[in-house]
Amino acid sequence: MLALGVILILLSAGTLVVALTSGTGENATLFSGNVELPTFVVFLAGAATLLVFIMGLELFRSGIRRANRNRKDSRRLRKLEQERQRGATGEPTGERTTSTGQPNETPPPPAS
Repeated sequence: MLALGVILILLSAGTLVVALTSGTGENATLFSGNVELPTFVVFLAGAATLLVFIMGLELFRSGIRRANRNRKDSRRLRKLEQERQRGATGEPTGERTTSTGQPNETPPPPAS
């Protein structure tokens, strides 16, 4: 999704550059040829380009969010696996517990 978003953004940017360098008025020079287009068609082409740009931007954003979520999940799973391996080998996990197995709550420091 991330790559498709980047491709759509670059495609719409390229279309914008071509439209800006093609000239003004109803005659446009595109790739060494003259093209006559009504104003309404140029407007619709611009609207379609904007739509493609927004779709590309949304695909890019969702790809970034998914990558971040996957990175967080893998980091969390790696940490859980390390804790599980420590527990299986009998090494302390760094968590203090009471004799009943409940987490040890430390009292607040005395007020001075």
